[in-house]
Amino acid sequence: MSGLDPSGALEKAGEGAAQYRFGLTCLVTATFFTSLAGVLLRLVESADGWTVVFYRALAFVAVMLAFIVWRHGRHSAAAFRDIGRAGLGVAVFLGAAFIIFIFALLNTTVANAVFTVSLSPFFAALFGWVVLRESVRPATLGTMVLALVGVGFMFGDGLAAGTWLGNILALICCLCYSAGIVSMRGGRARDMLPAVCLAGVVATVVSGLAAGDLSIGGHDLVIAITLGVVQLGFQYILVTTATRYVPAAEVALVGRLALIMAPLWVWFAVDEVPGNLTLIGGIIVLAAIGVHGMLALRRSAAEVAS
Repeated sequence: MSGLDPSGALEKAGEGAAQYRFGLTCLVTATFFTSLAGVLLRLVESADGWTVVFYRALAFVAVMLAFIVWRHGRHSAAAFRDIGRAGLGVAVFLGAAFIIFIFALLNTTVANAVFTVSLSPFFAALFGWVVLRESVRPATLGTMVLALVGVGFMFGDGLAAGTWLGNILALICCLCYSAGIVSMRGGRARDMLPAVCLAGVVATVVSGLAAGDLSIGGHDLVIAITLGVVQLGFQYILVTTATRYVPAAEVALVGRLALIMAPLWVWFAVDEVPGNLTLIGGIIVLAAIGVHGMLALRRSAAEVAS
């Protein structure tokens, strides 16, 4: 075999395929964890939003710290110092998103919240154009307009059902998350996981001050810790790992599976049925994101071929 393949190209190709499958497995698993936020929050019995945010964020920080120490060892402190201004932006914007997302879920249906937050790739593209001077393709603008039409249907449903506050919070969460993503891009030469960990610290401090009384029952504490460790912590660790082996366009596309899974979990588990306008708007948003993702995959394939 060595005579037919002196450079080991076949062996390298097989190794690359295995790494790709591993990355894809990490990504799909992360999407599963991402989609659990709504159904887990619906299982909370009596704890208020600020208390849930506090224990969720605290558990998330613990997981991220453990992972960062495992990755950087005795250089962990230096990794935190190296995040720069971009990292501080990540900490502030993602910290805000961590908080607002919980309150969005508490004030509207999971479908409304998740579909609205899913607009983040489009707003990130616009913010990237303003802040980082990254070009925005016409296809991105076109699919964003289509997605906004879908969100308009969901806002109409929210007004009719009296859940408009949750829809607005979901939109604010989307803007904060998009700003955090752009900050990550600005600091992409550095490891931004410490900055994401600091976002958890921001959420912990703010929610701790706002909550006042942090007493919580055992059942709700387990739910909050599961949200922090499994739903949020494992999500970021797995996605970070996946991006080493899977093209960015595919990461974005596969990650959208959460849009389908999250409303289904609450539909099956707690019988939270989305309204008709939400379903129509969600289908439009999914179509826009699907088209945008497929176009990104095509561009990625063309770049590789060239």
